[in-house]
Amino acid sequence: MNKLDFSGREQLYYQIYSLLFQDIMNGKYRIGDMIPAESELMESYQVSRATARKAMEMLANDGLVRKRRGIGTFVTALKPKNDLNRVISYSKKNQADSAIVSKHTLDVNIQPANDELASRLKVEIKTPIICLKRLRCADEEPSYLEFNYYEQDFVPEVYNRDFSKESLRAFLKNFYNIQWSYANQEIYSILAEEKLADLLQVNIGSPIIQIKRVSYDINNVPREFVSTFYRGDRHHLEIELSI
Repeated sequence: MNKLDFSGREQLYYQIYSLLFQDIMNGKYRIGDMIPAESELMESYQVSRATARKAMEMLANDGLVRKRRGIGTFVTALKPKNDLNRVISYSKKNQADSAIVSKHTLDVNIQPANDELASRLKVEIKTPIICLKRLRCADEEPSYLEFNYYEQDFVPEVYNRDFSKESLRAFLKNFYNIQWSYANQEIYSILAEEKLADLLQVNIGSPIIQIKRVSYDINNVPREFVSTFYRGDRHHLEIELSI
């Protein structure tokens, strides 16, 4: 069992949430499995019921678990829902719900903003930008490659975290209290060049869906730029339109 940090630097409920989140993402708990009850968490981690309950509520808010009165709390999804309401959703192809989903951090670095990053995040050229590069896999087979970009001064602690083990979106919300308002997305159809083909384990020239997204906070400031490369043989796009 992982121990909690009681120094006060990070909320205990968030630490428990992160551990359970990691267990779900790594396949320890599958859809339909029951996770430890609040009483078990209290005993295992020596925390209050309020702390255990808050961790459970965070998982439920992510859409990962559901509580059944008199029975327990069960895993209902292997991927957290996004805080943003998006018109475009990504639907998996050829990937069973039972697949073990994992996310691997390939690199995190600080780089000067180039023309595109400066334009997307509305910062000056050469502003220090944190770049987080992660690869998402299903049963260890690459599914998509994601690059997240943030102004370093805005969220400096992102550089020191391991987001292969915890939810990036939940961290930004809980650690920095970032509240998202809306996002703009652009969709491209491209062919995999050598480096991208190697990371996604596809042939050079294979079809790739690239999606670029800029997320804005409630003050209408662009705070996150994401560029994601999806394998064309594992994903398609479904567009839901309101009438």
